This record gives sequence, structure tokens and C-alpha cells, in this order.
Amino acid sequence: MVILFIVLVALLVAGLFFTSKIDKGIEQSFSPSGKLTTVSGGIIHWHVKGKGPNVILIHGLLGNSKNFDELADILSDDFTVYSIDRPGSGFSSRYGHTSATFEQQSKMIIEWMDKENIDKAALVGHSMGGGISLRLALDAPSRISSVSLLCPLTTPLKGGAGPLTMLYIPNDPIRKTVSSAFASPLRVKFGQKQVNQIFHPEAVPNDFAVNGGGILALHSRSFYEGSRDTVSAQGSLHRQRTRYNEITCPVGVLYGQDDVILDPDQHTRAVIEKLPNAKAHTLKGAGHMIPITQPGECAEFIKSIVSLA
Repeated sequence: MVILFIVLVALLVAGLFFTSKIDKGIEQSFSPSGKLTTVSGGIIHWHVKGKGPNVILIHGLLGNSKNFDELADILSDDFTVYSIDRPGSGFSSRYGHTSATFEQQSKMIIEWMDKENIDKAALVGHSMGGGISLRLALDAPSRISSVSLLCPLTTPLKGGAGPLTMLYIPNDPIRKTVSSAFASPLRVKFGQKQVNQIFHPEAVPNDFAVNGGGILALHSRSFYEGSRDTVSAQGSLHRQRTRYNEITCPVGVLYGQDDVILDPDQHTRAVIEKLPNAKAHTLKGAGHMIPITQPGECAEFIKSIVSLA
């Protein structure tokens, strides 16, 4: 038993050291490139480009605003495009006492809109960002002109979400230990395989790690906050899924037909059954990361939904 204890302590210390080294390397290589706005419960990091009607891009689990760089460039020809890091993601912070529920994230984004004088905007939400976009449409109907959902998480999961299932850690002390000591080493070792699964069946862009913000997901804080998001998502979706019929603005759902992270049929039906006039479309040969792999198709779909407002 003594030997086992010594081995476990040695592994923990090694994990803490390795994680600290990974975190410091990421922090030295990346810094906030946008603006920072303090809101109740944290700080929102965001970028803006273009001119025209407002569009806000909301990324998914373990993502960040850089996931939308190419899509934002395309949309900026016609819109004022805001790309935000969700609370707790990228370079946005979420204070320790701040809830990770969709209701709280919605509240923080609305306060950010208030502070930056964004009276009304069309929303684009990818994956978990789709569920939060729907929450915003429920919470601030007069502020949201349309909602375009890209491979969205719209209803509680019946099973896991591929490699992202590992984030479901309800116990916070265990979550903190895994985040600070074990998550980064394991993800460095198996990260490429997991990323390939998330992009499947499409190829991962060569510049995704840096230009697409992929490497930021290796930071221990990203894993910790991503776990909080994952655990909070189930309850958040239970509370909002029965209310989608209350959404009054145009809504569209675009899915990659071969998405292996979320079930296209399940998460599209959750919206269409409540909003029969919602527009739905699938992209053949596409997976879960269509904002990155299919930015042109996404832009055209978004424009078609915005035009309905």
C-alpha cells in the first residue's frame, strides 16, 4: 500500500508539473487580441469587424472566437460581425461563484450587449453555442432578430458526445484534480485522435491549432470550464426545450449530415417540432465543425435566415 501511495503521489506531482508547463506555454504564445468587457460574473472577450446589421457568433464547447475567423471574414462584407468568447472560454473569464447554466451565460451576454450598445442582433450559434442562442431568444426576444444554428445542441443528450463525453464530471473537487493534473497530459497524447473524431469525416485544417484556436483547448482552465458547461447543459436544456415554441424570430438549423458528435435528427427535431416554420438543411459529406470546414455554406445559410427577419 505504501508503494502504491508513493506511485500515485508521484503521478500526481508529475501531472501537475506537466500541466503547469503546458498552460504557461499556451499563455506565452497567445494573448487576448480583442476587447474585454466586464459584466456581472466575469469578463467577455470579443472581436468586431465589418459594417451593417449586427450578427453575433457564439461558439461551442471547448471552442473560442477564433473558430469563426473565416466565417466572420465572409459575413463582414454584409454585416457588423461580433465574435465572442463565451463566459469561461477562450479569453473570457467566469468568476468562481458564477454559474455555468445557459440562463447565466445568456444573462452575461445580454449585459455585454447593453454595455457595448448593441440594441439588436442576429445570432449564430455552433454546437453548445446553439443551445445558448436559443436561450437568448427566449430571454430577450426584442433584442434577437434571428437565430442561425450550426450543428446545435438543442435538447438533453440521450448518450455521450463522442470524445467530449469525458468532460462530464459532476463532482467539482474531482473536476479540479483532473483538470490540474491529468487532463492536459492525456489530451496532448490523444488530442489529435480526438480532434479527428470531432471533425470527422472532414479533414482537420493544417492551421487549426493556431489560427483556428484549437490549441487553447489544451489549457487546464479550458477543460475545467468545459466540464462545468457540460454538466450544466443537461439541466439547462431540460428547462428550455419545452419553451422553443415561444421563440418569435426566424430560426434555422444547419447540420453536417455525417456529424458523429451530435445526432442531426435528434437536435433538429427538437427545434422543428416546436417551430414548424423553422428552416432546416443538411450538408452532405460534412461533420460537426462546419463553421471551420464549410464557412461559405454556413454564410449563405445565415444570410438566408437573417433575410427572413
